[in-house]
Amino acid sequence: MPRCRIVLCAALAAALAAPALSADNPGLSLDRAVDLALARSPEVLAAQARVEASRGRTLQLRSRPEPALDAGLEGLPLPGLGKEGDEVEVHLGLEQVFEYPGKRALRSEMGRRGEDMAQAELDRVRLLLAAEVKRAYWAAVFARGAVEALERSSARLDVLAEDLQAKYRTGAAAYADVLRARAEKARLRNQVLDQSRERRAAELALAGLLGLPPGETPALTTPLPFAPIEADAAALAERARESLPSFRLARLRNAQADSAVALAGLGRRPDFVAGFLLPSVRPNGWGVTFGLTMPFLRPGRNRGLVLEATAEAEAGRQAAAALERRVRTAVETAFAAAKSAEAQVMVYEKSLLRELEDELAIELDYFRYGKTETLGLLDLHRTFVLAQVERLRALYLYNLALADLEVAGETAD
Repeated sequence: MPRCRIVLCAALAAALAAPALSADNPGLSLDRAVDLALARSPEVLAAQARVEASRGRTLQLRSRPEPALDAGLEGLPLPGLGKEGDEVEVHLGLEQVFEYPGKRALRSEMGRRGEDMAQAELDRVRLLLAAEVKRAYWAAVFARGAVEALERSSARLDVLAEDLQAKYRTGAAAYADVLRARAEKARLRNQVLDQSRERRAAELALAGLLGLPPGETPALTTPLPFAPIEADAAALAERARESLPSFRLARLRNAQADSAVALAGLGRRPDFVAGFLLPSVRPNGWGVTFGLTMPFLRPGRNRGLVLEATAEAEAGRQAAAALERRVRTAVETAFAAAKSAEAQVMVYEKSLLRELEDELAIELDYFRYGKTETLGLLDLHRTFVLAQVERLRALYLYNLALADLEVAGETAD
């Protein structure tokens, strides 16, 4: 089966094997979202095709020079001269170039490294896409959670507003308190509308990455997790140096450039040419030819090959050094952001939210019996709503920073 058909079949199998969303299985976990995106992404499929193309280039690079079939005429008379005793001879021959030792081996080595580079590129595309899916997934989870928290608070405020209306009708509450509750309700409703708009945008972004129809919004089943970072920035930078595809790609490019320099140096060496021929005048005889290529007649080309390969090798070394600095800076930046978000999550710990919610329920009961003022109750309600949303936001920013840490310093080029 041709290689291109193998790639297409593999892509189709991955797409069919990817978890599909249906009425029987409406939930979508983070892992399933990543798998779905990797199976359907055009960028990933294109990178897989480039891996296959690199294998084709390896076959070309490791092949020997093709033989040449020769045909010639000898003994043709010059114009104006007799041809007594001359006889035109036709010969057929086969000629083969034998390269200088080491050239073909270097080309084969460069082809194999090209395959490894294409695979590293595929790994980088997959890594970047997975991080992008995680960012979109967490954005949608945060937006949904914020909308749900705000709507619960809005329902709670509706109960408070009804109690105020009843008290106002009996003269137990001032109309100013009713207006304050209505104003608080309007402010909270605007928050719900704003957060709903962000939720819709986040869901559309996630659906686009997963290849889903814009109207399909599956339930997201993975909540925003939290586990404090135990490693320091230096350990994370070292881990990135060992695991990121960019570092593997940089090492392969440097090795490729060194092989290109060596191959350019062998360009000055002549190749051996041998041939076999059959003459027409003596059909029972045969002949051989020997020769050498003469690369020294093109010194500019040889110097150009060496100059280009040497410059590319130096550029690869400088790019590797720049990658080292870029990853270190990106890791430290993402680590600082993660630690800051981690501290914010710790501020809004769950016990504080539970205490606020319990206290709010108690104050609502007290309010029904006239033991709590409206201003204090509204202020406590606003504090609880703010704490809920801010804790969700801190968890969201924390997980975004973790996703950035996974791909710190990676680029899409």
